[in-house]
Amino acid sequence: MNQPQPEITAKLVMTLRDRTNLPMMKCKQALEATKAEAKSEDLWVTAATDWLRKQGLAAVDKFAGRETTNGGLGMALGTGSGAIVLLSCQTDFVSGNDVFKEFVKSLAEAALASGADSAEALKAGTIGGQSVVDALAGKIQQIGENLQIAKVKTVKGAVVVGYNHGGKIATLVSGTGDAAKLRMIALHVASANPAPASLDRSSIDPALVKKEEEILLATPEVQSKPEAMRPKIVLGKLGRFFKENVLLEQEMLLDAEKGETVEKYAKRHGLTVTGFARLAV
Repeated sequence: MNQPQPEITAKLVMTLRDRTNLPMMKCKQALEATKAEAKSEDLWVTAATDWLRKQGLAAVDKFAGRETTNGGLGMALGTGSGAIVLLSCQTDFVSGNDVFKEFVKSLAEAALASGADSAEALKAGTIGGQSVVDALAGKIQQIGENLQIAKVKTVKGAVVVGYNHGGKIATLVSGTGDAAKLRMIALHVASANPAPASLDRSSIDPALVKKEEEILLATPEVQSKPEAMRPKIVLGKLGRFFKENVLLEQEMLLDAEKGETVEKYAKRHGLTVTGFARLAV
């Protein structure tokens, strides 16, 4: 009696896709074409992989281990929301490619439309009528380099503005008031060094503050003081840390009066700043 042939199941299609990083429809087509050769699921997947290679669809997994140390940023803005996506690639040459730029822009638009606020959430969604995972696999084939959705940032607010500096630094700022003046703060966020770590003191990561306190406490200057005075001295020195790392306390770099902080700039122009995001390659 002939052994029944395995059926094409969703799990089998996913196994082949995981191995090749090719779109699901291509994987299903390969499994259908090699069904007569299948003696087991493992052999079937192997035969289907070989079939894909014979069709000129080299398995994308040959790119999987390649480091993606370059990349580009796409940004999308809507009414009351914005999204930035960092798509990493292997070479700077590819990040300047028009196909790459258009794809990362479309990824940002997909993130904006779906509200995806992480790389995982974006990869679970769809783009242009297909899954993001399949679209990414298609671009890997087309471009010939490993691509990875590295980071996704989204911001919501009454007004959301953004600035994308050549696909290498992109920022979003939310708030109220004149969008053109609010965008100057987005340019500041892109230019500031160090980049702001939080909007205000209450939202800064406590771990960052604790680390800075430990560093300050260990300095010879503080250690030379009586032990009882040291905590107060450290507290005083933290002011500089907040001035460098808190957006509202940073000195405004653009369109500002001398020594004006971002907070004072916002008040002078009748703005409120409620949030921001920044990504850099």
